[in-house]
Amino acid sequence: MPAISLSIGGKPILISSDHPEITDLFTDYFRYYNPEIVNESEGEAGGDEVVIRLDLRLEERFSSKDEFIPAEARLFSKTGVIELWAESDQPGGRYYFDMEVARFMADPAKSRIQGLITGQALDYPHILANTYALFPLLLLLRSSAVYHLHAAGVVSPDGKLWLICGAQRAGKTTLTTALSLSGWRPISDDSLLIGFDDEAEKGPALFALKKDFHLSDELFERWHGLNNIKRRHHYLGRTCVEGLEFFGSQQLAGNIFRKADYIVLPRITGEAESYLEAIPRGEGMLKLAEQSMFFQLWREHVERHWRLLGELGKGASCLRFNSGRDLLGDPHRAAEILQTAVLT
Repeated sequence: MPAISLSIGGKPILISSDHPEITDLFTDYFRYYNPEIVNESEGEAGGDEVVIRLDLRLEERFSSKDEFIPAEARLFSKTGVIELWAESDQPGGRYYFDMEVARFMADPAKSRIQGLITGQALDYPHILANTYALFPLLLLLRSSAVYHLHAAGVVSPDGKLWLICGAQRAGKTTLTTALSLSGWRPISDDSLLIGFDDEAEKGPALFALKKDFHLSDELFERWHGLNNIKRRHHYLGRTCVEGLEFFGSQQLAGNIFRKADYIVLPRITGEAESYLEAIPRGEGMLKLAEQSMFFQLWREHVERHWRLLGELGKGASCLRFNSGRDLLGDPHRAAEILQTAVLT
């Protein structure tokens, strides 16, 4: 059976499916990683490297949840329709994701994910790839000491790395896109990864999780500078676009960064004018940890992840960007306002 072979953060990944539509979906989703179509047996021949396996199967209907999730598993977290069940608190235990239209069993000890997909999940293919399947993949990357940050990354004209961190709908993508329209260079609009860098004596290595940007449809109506950006998928009032290509930062997004110069927490206020305020560095660092997927999972990895974040943000200035209605009227206001932080 054909499979997709790629590598993220130096970790080889093999994705296989019994359905060509699913194979095509993930080939497209991971296109920035130059995925290769191989036979499963070829992908498994990775030498001494541990290969993360993601096996996806299309199901006509699901069995009951009790048949999928063992009785000894406990509910670890629930976000919207996504439930995560843990068989054990130890890294060797299995984890079960139930999303109503998709289910995944993640086995960190075997570096293997088994996914069951319904036809309903394929009605929103990008959600299937970008949320449902990505969550268990990030869990296995974490078990391999590659950690997730729910944050945008953008490089200013003077070469400084700005991390923009916040919860869903906090305004990360809006602020990143506004800055990019003013000549800043984005590497990601909402997801970064961090691990240990041997070249920097086990220091932090931050890099983008390269994928499409997800822009609110409202931005296309207001910001005409986006008229020529290539649109790929549309779902629930948002459009996936080729942000890296449009803003000329595809090569930059492949770089490794070893420190953050600024950490910005955006907040939509609804006020007329946007404004900036300084916040304690501890608040910015805690937000980075809070918005990191599975940060609280596995004590050893929590300690490593926190150490990496501490080294990454050492000396960073932390700010809150209070986004007002003026930003939607003129995206260049974002760069003007953040420039004041550099000058003070």
